[in-house]
Amino acid sequence: MNPMLLLKSLLPGLLPLVIYVAADSIFGETVGLVVGLATGVVEFFYTLVKQKKADPFVAADTILLALAGGLSLLLQDDVFFKLKPAIIEFILVAAMGAMLVLPDSILKGYVGRQLRGVTIPDEALPTMKRSLGWMLAVIALHVGLTVYAALALSTAAWGFVSGGLLYIIFAVYALGGFLAARVKTKRAAAARGGEEMIPIVDDEGNILRIAPRSECHKGPGMLHPVVHLQIVDGRGGMYLQKRALDKDVQPGKWDSAVGGHVAAGEDLDSALSRELREELGVTRLAVESSGSKVEPILRYKWESEVESELVFSFIVTYGGPFAPDGVEVSEGRFWSFADIRANLGKGVFTPNFEHEYGLIEKAAASAAREQEAAAALNTSTGSSAVAEAEEKARQGRKRGR
Repeated sequence: MNPMLLLKSLLPGLLPLVIYVAADSIFGETVGLVVGLATGVVEFFYTLVKQKKADPFVAADTILLALAGGLSLLLQDDVFFKLKPAIIEFILVAAMGAMLVLPDSILKGYVGRQLRGVTIPDEALPTMKRSLGWMLAVIALHVGLTVYAALALSTAAWGFVSGGLLYIIFAVYALGGFLAARVKTKRAAAARGGEEMIPIVDDEGNILRIAPRSECHKGPGMLHPVVHLQIVDGRGGMYLQKRALDKDVQPGKWDSAVGGHVAAGEDLDSALSRELREELGVTRLAVESSGSKVEPILRYKWESEVESELVFSFIVTYGGPFAPDGVEVSEGRFWSFADIRANLGKGVFTPNFEHEYGLIEKAAASAAREQEAAAALNTSTGSSAVAEAEEKARQGRKRGR
């Protein structure tokens, strides 16, 4: 599982700590502690009311923050001040450690609730826990280095170790993970003669077996998962890619911005991030740094004379920049919705895109009708209440006479 996605799922439980660090750096420790604890209490009861279930991670984070912050205020010691970054990271390590030792069902349910709409398949749990374990080890290493620097090194050295070194360690970890994945993929491809292996699934997405890509493209029947990403700019435009002329399926036609197979051993999020990077030269971090969030919108079954696909479609608002790879994608650009509608059925787009675009428009129209109905109901209810109030006023005036 993508480590950044996993870390994002932990952030709601760590919100009191994040708020504390931010407020502490601006307003000082006392204000930071008060604001952090208030955030924890509010978040705990909000989750309890909304989900009808207490969030143990928020509770544990708030309690640890109260203990550590209270001790810091009482001691007012220079060494303890230097140890504060390590204490904060230790709370994060404790939360990660708790998730590792808890039953898989609790970890899966918690991450699924926090990511809203992302389903965590059972086969992805070992990868998720492995990523969590590596992140825990990286942060624990930095905790140890920070403690050593606080006790044995100069203030300048402590400043570097407690701050900039953490980013360097994470950069090395991310680079190492990327290179390891590339090596693993190349070795697996070499062992298979260079052919991509794809999971064969049932209608619910449960993996039945693994098959080579060529076998999946011999005709309908071998259902396999694919991911699509629709990119809109928020101004009435949708980004489409033009498929390269040497593609196996629908060469030279315009298609969804991003699309590709989910490889064997890969989850949906990892596949989507990989295809986005490979086809358009855009990283998931760049998209999310713009303030946008990738959201699931559709799941449907698509069959053609070449293959059978279980399509998981997502959408995001993002204006670029893009760098189409020139190999799988010959070019890409934003289309207005009006231009897309005007060219439907003319052989400009892939049949799959036209089908999916129709599903998206139907879903959007249905959502609009529901909003109009809700607005009409509110208006009607409001009018009825006004009429009832006026009638009561008239009755009161009659009795007054």
